[in-house]
Amino acid sequence: MSETPVPAEPYICPHCEATHEHDHVDERAVVGHYRTRLAVVCGVRALLVLLAVAGVLLWLPPTAGLTLVGAGVLAWVLATAAGLLVASVDLARRGGDAQQAASERRLVTVSVLTGAALTPVLALLVALVGRAWADEGAVTVLSVSAAAATGWLAGSAGAEVVRALRLRSLLVADTRAGEVARASAVRHREHTGEWRQLGTVVATALLVGLWVALCQLMPVVAVVLVPLHLALVAGTRRLVNDQSRTR
Repeated sequence: MSETPVPAEPYICPHCEATHEHDHVDERAVVGHYRTRLAVVCGVRALLVLLAVAGVLLWLPPTAGLTLVGAGVLAWVLATAAGLLVASVDLARRGGDAQQAASERRLVTVSVLTGAALTPVLALLVALVGRAWADEGAVTVLSVSAAAATGWLAGSAGAEVVRALRLRSLLVADTRAGEVARASAVRHREHTGEWRQLGTVVATALLVGLWVALCQLMPVVAVVLVPLHLALVAGTRRLVNDQSRTR
């Protein structure tokens, strides 16, 4: 007689007691790691800004350095505010019939592209401020562009730090929004993009510094820089979105 096969014991997940086989993710560990990464990137941003500001103040007279850094911060604020204003007007004009996700994507796209179109114009204005300090011996084209890039970096990095700190608090909040944030962290895990965002912020600041230098040497070049900068930003966004879809 053949032996009767012993039925296999049903699978039970030791973490969640589910009876189907699956990969279990420890949400608490993922969220904790994500909050740590956010804190580290915030620290790197702050350190970069402090080093850049210190370098400018060592390079330029304090008054000229602070003025030009402040002009760079103001340029970032104006570009960002104008982008948000135009995007908000566009969203209000379209009404609330569109899907929320599509509306949010359009809001971000319109805001970013509007700010990108204004960036070379604002770089020209910063360059004109730099020309007003031309009598100072230490104020050169290179130093003005470095100060402007530092100001832009300070503005954009400061906004990213505030966003990241709010997100860190939201990830441990006992609310529906906190649950959504934790679910998103688990879903994306290592592909949340903090380091890529940091690289984008630094690259944009360097690009603004380059535009300021070109505008100091030849102000009329701003006419060419507007479509060029717009094309660079649009192309970068398309590349990033394509990479996100493939993950």
